[in-house]
Amino acid sequence: MNASAYSRMIRAAAGLAVLLAIGASACEEPETSIRLTSRERVQIDTIATRQIDSIRLVMDSVCINDYPGIMHSALDSLLELRRKEEEKLRARIKRELQQQ
Repeated sequence: MNASAYSRMIRAAAGLAVLLAIGASACEEPETSIRLTSRERVQIDTIATRQIDSIRLVMDSVCINDYPGIMHSALDSLLELRRKEEEKLRARIKRELQQQ
């Protein structure tokens, strides 16, 4: 295997590792038994770190842009929850007063 093919294989493995880490679901996947040398692990870690750092910048910018909408939605949800709690409490107090 020449150096170029080896490098592509390492990059592909690192890309796959990043995609699996980001898109991991709650489902358990069967374990695979891949043996990597320490050099391969270092290369994969280096590539993955670079890719994660570049993705982090994009994710941060998305969060910054979406923050007002996310905050508004969260606030609306909390207000709705508190309104429902207040309605239940008022109904319970009303029932208790009627039973007296």
